Amino acid sequence: MSLIWNREHDQYVRRQLLTRGERHVAPNTWTAFCRVALDGAKPDVVAQEMGISLNAVCLAKSRVLRRLRQESEGLIE
Repeated sequence: MSLIWNREHDQYVRRQLLTRGERHVAPNTWTAFCRVALDGAKPDVVAQEMGISLNAVCLAKSRVLRRLRQESEGLIE
């Protein structure tokens, strides 16, 4: 029972963090982040798909991860 609760709790916290984080970044930044970090797409492929530089994709991922870390302070130990 507690394993199921822990998994569901972790999923809930993850969804909340992603929702909070999305509010604070530009749509293109969020899309690049999701494609790389959540979908597992390669950064160079995402850059080509979105018509942006590889550096922009890497910066988007970094910025969103930093924002998510900020949002998670106090929520995750």
